[in-house]
Amino acid sequence: MIQFRTSKRLLVFGLLILPTFGIAQNFTLIKPNVPELNAELKKTNYSQDVTYLYLNRNYKVESEKLDIKKYDYPDFNICAFKQKFEHGIIYSEEQCREAGGITTKLILPKTDKESLIQWVELIFKSSPMDIEHGWNSDKTKFGPTDDGAGCYFEIKEVENKTEVEMYCGC
Repeated sequence: MIQFRTSKRLLVFGLLILPTFGIAQNFTLIKPNVPELNAELKKTNYSQDVTYLYLNRNYKVESEKLDIKKYDYPDFNICAFKQKFEHGIIYSEEQCREAGGITTKLILPKTDKESLIQWVELIFKSSPMDIEHGWNSDKTKFGPTDDGAGCYFEIKEVENKTEVEMYCGC
């Protein structure tokens, strides 16, 4: 009789408690290597987006560039695209406007906010500028403290995923 109760308790524990631990786990981004990213950006004369460079160095690409848009004038280079990476990460980039800067969006699995805050700061540090940046009070927006030209990051929690929207320009 005692063995049956113990088995029953273990079964209840296993069915009710253990799945909670699996569900509660949040995705954590690989910590950016600031010196390596900075060196690579210098080599390319800052022609690549630091986030895209980071993803290619740290995660397996799972698709070709999708939803490609090209400039209408002579060189017809790509000005917008989307690409999928392992773990369900989706990166999109758009810089098709003549003087519009670059807008990027990162869709991630539900991500630990503290590690994401650190990630934003390290990505920003990888491509430094002489403009003071900081967080808003609830640490969902990071950008120039004077609200002028620079890079803006916004963290959004959406159902079972986390989005980071970024804009760099004037």
